Amino acid sequence: MYTIIGGDGKEYGPVSDEELRKWIAEGRLNAQSLAKAESDAEFRPLATFPEFADVFLPPSAAPGTPPVFSNASLAEGDYELDIGNCLSRGWELVKANFWPTVGITALVMIIIGVINQLVGLVMRPAMNSMIVQHQVTAGAIFVVVLASVASAPIYTIFTAGLMKYFLKLIRGEEAQIGDAFSGFGPSIGQLVLLSLVQMVLVLLGCVLCLIPGIYLSVAWYFAMPLIIDRRMNFWDAMELSRKMITKHWFIVFAFLVVYGLLVIAGVIACCVGIFVTMPIGFAALMYAYETIFSRPQSR
Repeated sequence: MYTIIGGDGKEYGPVSDEELRKWIAEGRLNAQSLAKAESDAEFRPLATFPEFADVFLPPSAAPGTPPVFSNASLAEGDYELDIGNCLSRGWELVKANFWPTVGITALVMIIIGVINQLVGLVMRPAMNSMIVQHQVTAGAIFVVVLASVASAPIYTIFTAGLMKYFLKLIRGEEAQIGDAFSGFGPSIGQLVLLSLVQMVLVLLGCVLCLIPGIYLSVAWYFAMPLIIDRRMNFWDAMELSRKMITKHWFIVFAFLVVYGLLVIAGVIACCVGIFVTMPIGFAALMYAYETIFSRPQSR
């Protein structure tokens, strides 16, 4: 017998194996729905239960492989994004894997921070020349642009790897430290192209009018996990992300605002708290990704 947490955040049970399978088939539960067996102390995603592994995998899929649907079928589907549910699941995931998630997230963030500092050292003379001395030269502009263009793909590659790590945890797969650096694998070219194209187009949108820039930055937010997870090319990932996010753009925007506030809260807590709030935020983001892109759903 099992106890489950429904989409409304309430507990239901005890529920039999057969009834759970029926609810899954009806779409009332999915791989990320939280449940616990009578012998379990805590709730965990249904995808982590070996007895339900066959329910969430297509017949031709290998274990650990996410369900794959055509872009058209995904774009035609719909979803309901529960911000509170994603955050609570993120906390449960981090709590169940506390030291690995905190340690690996901290390692990646520190590496990104060191790279940012090195880029800052390169840019500082040019920035001082333009801002302090008011000497805007072609050389100074070139250094600033070059450093910005070089640093953007690095952030994208590391962030995508961290997303992949949390996705594996969510799906009940064995996640290791190497997964956090999987952005340097086969998808690295598409991630670099994504970061450069996205940076240029979002910047252009902000220059022309702030609103298009904000819209695009939110609409393309999940292109990164689509590339690292489904091995899509950068433009198809951007388009699929845009189409799905546009269905409920304001909800996703609110989710990203809450995510940002969570990170800020960690910084305020003597900066140490960010080592906990950051992994919770990443886990919540990937639960949102799974909700939006895991399966086609009809209205």
